[in-house]
Amino acid sequence: MNLELCVLASGSGGNAALVRCGDAALLIDAGIGPVTADRRMIGTGLDVTTIRAICLTHLDGDHIHPAWFRVMLRHQIRLFVPANYIQLLRRLARLEDVLKPVMALTVTFTQDVFYPLPAVSCTALRLPHDKKGSFGLLLQSDNTRIGYATDFGRATPELVELFAGADILAVESNYDPEMQLRSNRPPRLKKRIMNGAGHLSNAQALELIGRILDRTVEKYGPDHQPHHLVLLHRSQKCNCQIKLHAAFAADERIAPKLTLAHQHQRTEWLGAPDRKALPGEQLCMFNSLSLQ
Repeated sequence: MNLELCVLASGSGGNAALVRCGDAALLIDAGIGPVTADRRMIGTGLDVTTIRAICLTHLDGDHIHPAWFRVMLRHQIRLFVPANYIQLLRRLARLEDVLKPVMALTVTFTQDVFYPLPAVSCTALRLPHDKKGSFGLLLQSDNTRIGYATDFGRATPELVELFAGADILAVESNYDPEMQLRSNRPPRLKKRIMNGAGHLSNAQALELIGRILDRTVEKYGPDHQPHHLVLLHRSQKCNCQIKLHAAFAADERIAPKLTLAHQHQRTEWLGAPDRKALPGEQLCMFNSLSLQ
């Protein structure tokens, strides 16, 4: 089956993105409440009841809303959480008085492959973000690869390698350095964001995407370039659409495919036509299906 991506919300006010596979859906991060998410899903053909799994990149407050715990229990939604965040998840669930039932639905992951939906594999890669890091995710079906990474301070060679060949690429482009430095944010916050373990700037995101495109050609040839490039987690205070479009217009491979995710409105469904399998893909999906 083909995978499609719809970003419901992206930014410091809350992050959530849907991945659709047939009539089932995966939610990447749950930083907006379920009522808001359900409202944002109007017109997508999905609603909260179609979500089969939630996968968290990390557990900052704008990536997990506690109201999802009871929705998870009501609809038996599985929760995939980085293993190094499990104690924080326990504390959050205990505060909501749902510790035992939530933990029964929870699956932890590290830098490995897991299967959040039937016939959909997810490869996780730890990225530098504050003390515990965040996780980039490569979601893969037999026809589509989606690379999704937000909240990380610098690109790594491993991330470039993982996302090479992705059909849909969604990465953070958080701030413009000049706007950041001129802002009235406390110096300590500016340092945290810009120190290589905070967030990715526009220039860093542009460089990262360029490196992924170059590596894709080297590894798979020119026929496997992404169909969509999505920019995530744009700062409302230290970034703007004009600066983003101006920066990314510098690379003619990127500009025509660009989608800017928003804090208060969803994107359209972003998909990719069928394409030839990458080397090793058929074996990978055979193994994933055998584990269901």
